[in-house]
Amino acid sequence: MAKSLKSRTTKRPPPSQPTHTPSKPNSNSQNNNPPSTLFTSPSPALSTLLTTFPSNKIYILSIDTTSPSHRRRTFFLILLFNTLLAALLAYRLWYATPTYLSLFFSILGYKTPTSIASPPTQWTQNARLLAQRMGMFFFDGVVLGRYVSEWPISFFLGPQDDTTGCLGWRYRLGFTWPEREVVVRRSRAWATDISAISSRLLSPNTNNPNQKTNQGADATEKATEIIRAATTPTRIQSKPGLLLIDKDWELYYTGMVDAHALLSDPTSGLTWQELMKNGPIVCIFDATLSSWKIWRPWSDEQKPPQNDGGKLRLFKDLLTAMGREGLFFRWVEVVQHESSSAEAFTSERREQVVKVSKELFEGEGVNWDEVVDGIGGLEGLFGMEVTSQ
Repeated sequence: MAKSLKSRTTKRPPPSQPTHTPSKPNSNSQNNNPPSTLFTSPSPALSTLLTTFPSNKIYILSIDTTSPSHRRRTFFLILLFNTLLAALLAYRLWYATPTYLSLFFSILGYKTPTSIASPPTQWTQNARLLAQRMGMFFFDGVVLGRYVSEWPISFFLGPQDDTTGCLGWRYRLGFTWPEREVVVRRSRAWATDISAISSRLLSPNTNNPNQKTNQGADATEKATEIIRAATTPTRIQSKPGLLLIDKDWELYYTGMVDAHALLSDPTSGLTWQELMKNGPIVCIFDATLSSWKIWRPWSDEQKPPQNDGGKLRLFKDLLTAMGREGLFFRWVEVVQHESSSAEAFTSERREQVVKVSKELFEGEGVNWDEVVDGIGGLEGLFGMEVTSQ
């Protein structure tokens, strides 16, 4: 599978050498824009996935942690909706085709039921007829052809520049709905000038030479706001992937299929732990260095609330993704036994719980330190808060 992904790696022309000129940063956007130091190079395993992505978009990788029943219900509702739309369009095409054929032959000079009488009987009748036909053209060509048809076409055949539609993505992943699924979103029309946006995001103290300073800073601030709004913990954790589509982002179904293929390939090196660590991953192509860069917003000021329930759920999600859900419940029993004592939970007692936990995890072939690192440490984790020194 890794070889097939490499064969689809996007070929890019050699990057041109930009001639950026130093400028004064915009003070209004300085606090909102992600510093360039937050963008890092992805791991080799993640790079294998990113090299299959077209470089003219910004991508957000996240994990769908909603319940399988919720995702299953959402999919079938969307399937029903798009099937009804497709049936409506097919009926309208069948019903309107004779009318349009009659109009076409009328234009060629043949007498048809749609021909206008000459000389005209009354100008008001012809004006009404003309208005009706213009309304029909607008409804069929713009409303149905341009907007309504976009939904079923995207669902069944795939959106623009994506060979896999929603139905194809679900078919290739199967209709079993596992506990966790990868979600890949990509930017829409707001990020058309991706080279300028990447230049501003990755080098916030420089401007695109083709833009004025204020315009470049405003564009960077807008891009950052859109990215931050799309990666809030509430949005990521409460909505299934199919409901994350909006005016700024669409799903990249081919990327989601490729991500699952790499995760199921033990030789790829890509793991659920890497994708789930510190929340969603923002991916952008650096044209200057001809390489991908990533940014994890939750590692910055957008960390999700560190409460017992949220972090405990993330801990469970990691173990479930590894096929070790039973280990999670045994670990909970250990923590409950230690923390239920009337004595204060000191740092020494926590070290003892960590020691027992390591032994429990090692017995199952799971690295305790890697799992703890994947949830951002023990702080805020259920039963691990020190109540007394």
